[in-house]
Amino acid sequence: MTKELESIIGNSEYIILKNGEILEGSLESLDFSKSVELKLIHIIDKNVDLNINIKEGSNVHLEEVFYDVKEDVTINLNINCLKDSYLKYLSFKTNNSGKICVNVNISLYENAYIENKNITSFLGEAEYKQNICLEEKNSRIESMDVVINNSGKVQKFNLDTYHNIGDSFSTMKNFCISKNESVIYMNTNGKITKGSAKSDLSQKTKGLILDETSQISANPLLLIDEYDCLASHGASIGAIDEEELYYLMSRGLTRSDSERLIVEGFVYPFTSELKDEKIRTYVLSLIKKIL
Repeated sequence: MTKELESIIGNSEYIILKNGEILEGSLESLDFSKSVELKLIHIIDKNVDLNINIKEGSNVHLEEVFYDVKEDVTINLNINCLKDSYLKYLSFKTNNSGKICVNVNISLYENAYIENKNITSFLGEAEYKQNICLEEKNSRIESMDVVINNSGKVQKFNLDTYHNIGDSFSTMKNFCISKNESVIYMNTNGKITKGSAKSDLSQKTKGLILDETSQISANPLLLIDEYDCLASHGASIGAIDEEELYYLMSRGLTRSDSERLIVEGFVYPFTSELKDEKIRTYVLSLIKKIL
């Protein structure tokens, strides 16, 4: 174990996985049948399938770091939250270089609740797909994704939410930051199937372009097959507001410091949720290098 990895782990409960297999840590599997707070540290150098199961009635807090991920890998992540379970899932996903493909499938059952918050900062071409399925009544998910692309490559994100039952609730917020001739495609699809009355679906995307050579494309879509429901979406893309910069600079900050402060505001909703100080410090240090 490297000194950097030791510093991230500290004295907390943790699991280190290599290609989905547990190397060491506090638990022997990713099947959680009791309440726990845990760090997940991933080392990945080949295609891998990961399965996280939150058993009935469990209350689980996971802080996850893709610590050492090689190029040209595909990562399949399946998360199942069973009846009356709660999952707070905070994930920082990055890689060393090259192309990466990530497929995330999340299923929620009766009275299950997930707070799903991610930062992705891939250093090359990326394809990221996320499917959220609300399968039973009173299932709920609040999802937030922060995408930072400074790679100079194209990164594609397809984030889909399916309400397959009535009395289900989903909120999706996406924040995209693009610089250094980078391109982000953010496609969000929300579907309420026929018979899923009293569902509530909300999606919002906000994009920040930091130079004249980068791009963000936001494409929200709603597919509604039921009348008695709520559904909304929205998207806004732009550069940093000059009035905001002027206000900060009038308080003594340089332009570059003002820009950095505004950008950090995009990632704050994620970093502020990290309970573990060592992981928070590690994530912030990497983000500052990227931005």
